Amino acid sequence: MRKYVKIYCWQAISIVFNFAAVFVVTPYISANPDLYGIYSIVIAAYLFISYADFGFLSAGMKYAAESYAQKNIKNEIEVIGFSGMVFLVFASVYALGVFIISYNPSLLVRGINNVDELMIARKLLILLAFSVPILVFQRIIQIIYGVRLQDYKFQRVLIVSNIIKLLSVFLFFGNGKYLIVEYFFFSQLCMLIAVLTGFLMIHVSLDYDIVLLFKSFKFSKKLFKKTRKLAFTTIFLTLCWILYYELDTFAIAKIFGAKQVAIYAIGLTIITYFRSLFGVIFTPFVARFNHFVGLGDTLGLQQFFIKVMVIFLPVTVFPVIAVFLTTQNFIFTWVGEVYTSSVSVAQFLVLCYIFSFITYPSGILIMANERVKALYFTSALQPVVFWSGILITYRFLGLQSFAYFKFLAFFLETIVYTIIILNFLNIKIQTLFKKIMLPALIPLILMILSLLLVRPYLPLTIGKINMLYYFLSIGIIVLMGVVCYYFTSKIFKEYVNKLGVEYLSRRSFAVPKI
Repeated sequence: MRKYVKIYCWQAISIVFNFAAVFVVTPYISANPDLYGIYSIVIAAYLFISYADFGFLSAGMKYAAESYAQKNIKNEIEVIGFSGMVFLVFASVYALGVFIISYNPSLLVRGINNVDELMIARKLLILLAFSVPILVFQRIIQIIYGVRLQDYKFQRVLIVSNIIKLLSVFLFFGNGKYLIVEYFFFSQLCMLIAVLTGFLMIHVSLDYDIVLLFKSFKFSKKLFKKTRKLAFTTIFLTLCWILYYELDTFAIAKIFGAKQVAIYAIGLTIITYFRSLFGVIFTPFVARFNHFVGLGDTLGLQQFFIKVMVIFLPVTVFPVIAVFLTTQNFIFTWVGEVYTSSVSVAQFLVLCYIFSFITYPSGILIMANERVKALYFTSALQPVVFWSGILITYRFLGLQSFAYFKFLAFFLETIVYTIIILNFLNIKIQTLFKKIMLPALIPLILMILSLLLVRPYLPLTIGKINMLYYFLSIGIIVLMGVVCYYFTSKIFKEYVNKLGVEYLSRRSFAVPKI
């Protein structure tokens, strides 16, 4: 329990600074919609690197966590080394492709004719290509700490890196300066230093055998056979994920041009933050779920799964509802009225994450139990619904079609996940509703009414003070909802009380007797 508390404390600090970085930097970058559209496409291409492991890194993390639970550290290191090697090879191929495209950026973005814009796009893509190994080794360090439930140690380094990047924005933007290439280069330099620091830390604090790790960066027939089933399944999942999450920006760029990418990117930035936030929240449970599977404790996994859904319902649902009902205030105080067209798009995109307390743990559960058929079906459902809807409707719905069908695909996936949950827990829908969702009904009603009453008084003018006032206002309302949920949910109340008792007992123990 203490490890989870430490993870979330440092993750909370990280989230604050990531939040500041996104919402402080974006107003500067979005001042030029055309260049912001180009930058958004490059960032989307950067995120693509995460999928270059073709499933082997995800499979490696699962088996590394099981090996660690069994105290087989040598096998854990070998699994991570093999998975990291696969990731690095495919990521390097991807980097080569990005480098080639940099000679003709118009392959990615429709309508780039300005010489300056072409040069900026070219430089950003070249920097992206050379940044690939940095992300690869960052992921490896995070896995090493993650299987030990010590994510917070490396998170401290990333926090410092993000603070420096945040402060640097004032050097590269404002007062007539718009040095977007230099800003991107400096960001990657900060990440490189963080990765080097991370390797030093795992060697010193964990006594981790880095020499064995890099020696394990080689092909292993034994590990290939062990990981290929789950990895090949994950390859399919990865392709579906890319189709659903990452290609919309590129499709919009080719169909509508850079300006429409900028409009969509505002909503996409918001949900990317939600996705990152919820990813941070649920990532520690990947290792924990695999620990249960590795020890064969199905009953323990069932009980733990229910607790995860109950505890994180208010953390996911309440903020999503708050932002959904006040999206116009959010966008206007953040980037201004020039992005009015982004409001309706952002609302539907934000609403996609309202059922995250179901979808995130369910996805982790299916992967931990290696439910291959379920993985194939749930992964294929989203891109099929999403792109089918867009192909049919984009000519008359325009940019809105991307937001509408993104939400519809999420909703249908939630229904499928709910059916899987019922089978795993061996309970009926009425029981699930009564135990998980019914306690949240009164807090949600209270929150929605409060938001509707407060919304007319929230600011609609761009400015850091206005944005701070906006977040403070909805933050208080969300906190009010969580407090109400404490009294309506027995499981949530017991969990919070347990945390409080553990904290007080540690403080009491730390005080010397007089």
